[in-house]
Amino acid sequence: MKRFIIAFVVLAAILAVVLATQLRRQSAAAEGPAGSSGVIEGTRVAIMPRLGSRVLAVAVREGDTVVKDQVLVTLDCTEPKAALAQAEAAGAAAEAQLRMAEAGVAAAEAAAEAAGAGVATAKAAERGARAGVDVVRVRAAGAKRTVGRFDTLHAGGQTSDRQLDDARTMAKTLGAERRARSAQVAGARAQRDMASAQARAAHEQIASAQARRDAVREDGARAQAVKVSAAAMVAECTLKAPTAGVVQTRAIEVGELARPGMPLLLLVDAREVTATFFLPNAELSAAQPGRAVEVRADAWPDRVWAGTIGRVGAEAAFTPRNVQTRTDRDRLVYPVDVRLANADGALRPGMPVEVVIPGTQPPAAR
Repeated sequence: MKRFIIAFVVLAAILAVVLATQLRRQSAAAEGPAGSSGVIEGTRVAIMPRLGSRVLAVAVREGDTVVKDQVLVTLDCTEPKAALAQAEAAGAAAEAQLRMAEAGVAAAEAAAEAAGAGVATAKAAERGARAGVDVVRVRAAGAKRTVGRFDTLHAGGQTSDRQLDDARTMAKTLGAERRARSAQVAGARAQRDMASAQARAAHEQIASAQARRDAVREDGARAQAVKVSAAAMVAECTLKAPTAGVVQTRAIEVGELARPGMPLLLLVDAREVTATFFLPNAELSAAQPGRAVEVRADAWPDRVWAGTIGRVGAEAAFTPRNVQTRTDRDRLVYPVDVRLANADGALRPGMPVEVVIPGTQPPAAR
C-alpha cells in the first residue's frame, strides 16, 4: 500500500511538471510574436519530352545533384533526324531555285534594258530620216521652181536646151530622193514599233520572273520553317536540366517509351525555398508582403534564417459554416508564403519549420 502511494505521488508530480511545461509553452506562444509552423518547399521542375520516343539513356538517379544544362535523358532520334535531313534537302533545293529565279530576273532586266536602248536607237533613226526628208523636200521644191523659171526663159530664147534639161533632171533626182527618204522614215517607224514591242515583252518577262522569284522565296520560307521545326524536334531528343537542383523522382528507365508530356524526372531547386505557414484571422494584420521574418528548423536548433513575406492568401484556408462568434472568427486562418535563401541546402523540401514575425504581438498581449 505504501509503495502504491509513493508511485501515485511520483506519477502525479511528473504529470504536474509536464502540464506546467505545456502551460508555459502555451503562455509563451500566446505572449510571443505572431507566427506559426510551416513546411519548406522547393521549386519543382518536371522534365517532360515534347515527342514520343524510346529512351536510350538516363544519366541520373534519385537524389543526384544536377547543374543547369546537364544532360539528363537521351531519346531515340532516328525519325526526327530523318525529318531534319529531308527538311535540309528541301531547303537546299529551294535556295538553288531561288538563285535560278534571281538569275531569271536579272536576265529579264538586262533584256529590258537592251530593248530600251533599241527603242532609243530606232527613235533617233526615225528623227534622222524625217530630217533628211525635210531637207530633200526643200531642195525638191527649189528645183521645181528652177524648172519653171527655165521653162519661161527657154520660151523666150534666153536659155539653152541643155540648161533646161539639167534643171528638169535635178528636179526628178530630188523627187526620187525625197521618196526614198520617206521610205526610210517608214522603215525607221517600223523599227521603232518593233523595238517598243520588244521592250514591252521584256518588261512582261521581268514581271513574270519577279513573280516566280517571289513564289520561290515563299517556298524557301516554308522549307526554312519546316527545317527549324525539325531541328527543334532533334534538340528535344536530349533532355537537359533547365536549372540546378536535386533529382527527387525518376519515373522512366532505359528502353521504355516516353510519351509527350509524360513526367520523366522531377527536379527540386532548393537554392531558394518557400515556407508556407498559416496565421489566424486576429494576427493577419502582422503579415505584410516584404516584411522580414525569422525561421527556425528543428534539425538546426542553433540557426535562424532570415526570410521575407512574399504572398498573403486572399482567402481563408478554413472557414466555418457560419462566422458569427469571436471564436469562429479566430478559427479562420490564412496562408502566408515566406521566401528564404538556402545556398548551402540546409533547408530541405518537406522539413517542418517555425516562422515568427519579429516586432509583433498576438491580440491577447496587446
